[in-house]
Amino acid sequence: MLRSIELRNFKAHEELAADFVEGVNFIYGPNGAGKSSLLEAIAVALYGSKWIQKVKARWADLVRRGAAEASIQLAFVGIDGVEYVVARRFGQSGSISSGTYLLADGKPAARGDQDVTAAVAKALGLGVEEFANLAYIRQGELRRILAEPDYIDRLFRLDEFDWLDEVLRDVLSDVSRRRERASGRLEELGRRAEDLSKRAVELEAQSAEARREAEGLAQYFQLYKKAEEELGGLRERAAALEQEAKSLNSLVERLEEELVELDVELDRKSEELKELERLEGELASLPRPDPAVEAKYYEAKRVVDLLAAADLKRARSFRPEELEAARREVEELKARRADVLAKLGLAREVLKVAGRASGGRCPVCGGSLTEETVRRHEEEAKALEEELRRVEARIYEAESAVRRLERDREEYLKVKDYLSVDLAEARRRLEELKRLYEAQRDLERRRAEISARLAARDRIERELRGLEARRAEVERRLGEARRRLEEVEGQLSALRPRLAELGKSYEELRAKAEAYLKAASRAEELARQLGSVKAELERVSKELEAARAEAERHGRAEERGKAARSALRDVKPVARRILIESVNAELNGVFLKLRHNESLRSAELAQIDDRYYVVVSRSDGQRFRHTELSLGEANLAALALRVALARALLGRPPFLILDEPTEHLDETHRRRIVELVRDLAIDVKTVLVTSHLGEFEEVADRRIDL
Repeated sequence: MLRSIELRNFKAHEELAADFVEGVNFIYGPNGAGKSSLLEAIAVALYGSKWIQKVKARWADLVRRGAAEASIQLAFVGIDGVEYVVARRFGQSGSISSGTYLLADGKPAARGDQDVTAAVAKALGLGVEEFANLAYIRQGELRRILAEPDYIDRLFRLDEFDWLDEVLRDVLSDVSRRRERASGRLEELGRRAEDLSKRAVELEAQSAEARREAEGLAQYFQLYKKAEEELGGLRERAAALEQEAKSLNSLVERLEEELVELDVELDRKSEELKELERLEGELASLPRPDPAVEAKYYEAKRVVDLLAAADLKRARSFRPEELEAARREVEELKARRADVLAKLGLAREVLKVAGRASGGRCPVCGGSLTEETVRRHEEEAKALEEELRRVEARIYEAESAVRRLERDREEYLKVKDYLSVDLAEARRRLEELKRLYEAQRDLERRRAEISARLAARDRIERELRGLEARRAEVERRLGEARRRLEEVEGQLSALRPRLAELGKSYEELRAKAEAYLKAASRAEELARQLGSVKAELERVSKELEAARAEAERHGRAEERGKAARSALRDVKPVARRILIESVNAELNGVFLKLRHNESLRSAELAQIDDRYYVVVSRSDGQRFRHTELSLGEANLAALALRVALARALLGRPPFLILDEPTEHLDETHRRRIVELVRDLAIDVKTVLVTSHLGEFEEVADRRIDL
């Protein structure tokens, strides 16, 4: 039975949860409320992509507009009594594996779209075809079962008889082809065995002839191998001697070149010793240096530089007594300025006191203070200020004279010891001393250079002795190499005639050895071919027996296949009759519950002109096909047939789903269907029925409003 369902973003439902109970579950709501969507969600939850393929839908059609993905979670009880929860999450393009799983009693049982669908079908005992055709009656499809000619045959699975006949026909055709191929193979292998037997006789004769030829040439092959070994040894010996002669020639050339290089080096070292002897004589002839020349030169340079930089005119015009007189004058003027400043200060103080006088009296002593007295003091103060300006001007001039005389004194002190020296004469003397000094320095440099060269005498003498010893060693090695070269060339001269003689004999024997190898190789190849042909003949003989047995086996299988096809044609009508009788056993009882006209006595499923009809009988004996009934009566007949098929083919189905079964029916017919739904709940644990009218409310065990 179904327990509950939860939807998220499925079609028009953003969020929906519903619980189901045993008995009749009435899903009520106006048209467009999403009743059919709820039932379709159950189908998608149970069968996933198989249901999508079945109804030719797309995953994107199921996702609510504006949402990225949707999900369904359905709880149900399987035929084994286990509580299952199936969850499916999917997006616009398909199922999402991580969100698709099946729980059995709360434990993971399957994951992924295909595995979950297979596990659900096993738990319910209901595949997607049985669910779509028997357990789920979709809105508007009530009469489809009678509208399609082969619909009921597919439910009865009678089409599988035709499929099996086609399979048997294909198998029989394949067996016939195999038998024909086996017969052809049998003939081919017979011809092949005959050809191989003839080829084996020919190869036996050719192999014997080749062995006799090889045996006659075997002795020459041994002589050839012996000559080849001896010739190889001589050639190796000659090659070694030629290589040694080549190496010795190279060694002689290299030693001769080395002797030439050593002679050149000895001559160069001897010349170096002679040059050192000449330098030793030159060193002895060089004059001794005068140490005073350098001191005289630098002293003369210092005097010339000092006189050239000094102001000789100022130095010669300087008189010490003039500087002393100027300094005394500055001191006297400064004393005079101090005396004037004191008098001026006193006069200014008197004028300040006179400024505070009142009534012609001195504010200090109280004596008479006339205007003439004040004027006289003012004139005295002006005279003192004028004198102060003259004294300060004279002090400035005197100090400037002192500074000039002090600069003259500095120039005088620099050159006072050389004022009598003539600068032009001093420069001439300096040039003369410079020439002497530079000539003496050149002599010192030459003396140092010669001394450095003479210090290498011992090293050159040692190198000369080493070169002489090395030359003697090279001469010894050269003599040994020339003697060994003469010995090697003598051995090569003695070896070449024997090589020529043995080479001629070797070429004669090689031709016969090659003939032996060719004959032996041909005998070996023929023996190999003979063995291969015998093995092939043995294999072909075995294949011949196997092909003969296979042809006989395919022949027997072809006869059995023809018999099976004949039996299958006889079984199909019998199976159809049995199934129709099983359905009619349920159909008549259901129809009698649904009828509203008492004159309708019975209903049965019948096949007429390769098509199925529900035939209704009246009490007066008249019979009507469902196509001759009113719309309401035809709907009742179709519903009765659907229920009968479900009972006959499924026994007690785990649930039944009816989507708007009363659509387009009048009140009387709707009442009959309501009663049928109530009776269905006796055998089916969960019945789901939808309607936009309230007719099922009185029989519903649970009402779900949308």
